Amino acid sequence: MKAIGIEKIEYGTVGDGVPAVSFTELAESIVEGSLGFNNSEPSDENMMTETSDTPYHTITTKDDPDYVEFSLYAPSAANLLVLMGGAVSSGEWSAPTTIPEINKTWKFTTSTINGEYVEHLIVNGKTVARFGNAPGKKSSETVIVRVYVQEARTAAGVVNTPYKRTVVST
Repeated sequence: MKAIGIEKIEYGTVGDGVPAVSFTELAESIVEGSLGFNNSEPSDENMMTETSDTPYHTITTKDDPDYVEFSLYAPSAANLLVLMGGAVSSGEWSAPTTIPEINKTWKFTTSTINGEYVEHLIVNGKTVARFGNAPGKKSSETVIVRVYVQEARTAAGVVNTPYKRTVVST
């Protein structure tokens, strides 16, 4: 199986510690090469003793959260609302007055190759976005979107997996 290209990016309403049941596709064009999976490297902290050069115990932690980042060309006012919050009226987007808390389930689907494609799913993704490039003579406005992988905890306190990768046969 080869996971090549990105066919579509979709989002949905997070369930109770589980992924969305339905998704809406972002209709804007994805900037080529902009999608990146940034998984932080765990770091180790050795607990040493006074009498040995060998660690008594090693604690492994993640210092930074994992995230996915991508860019879109000139999103619609409706998608700016989804990605950045604020308000939309008559096709005009207005920025929020405070930083909004936007959490969505995100699904990233690769191109189909030899009858298979890959879906990457973030169950509960904190979503932040900002304008990147300004429009110019030879360039389009872009919006850079970052989705942080957050815990997928139910109201009852059960912690589910926050991220899934699935190979799908067509």
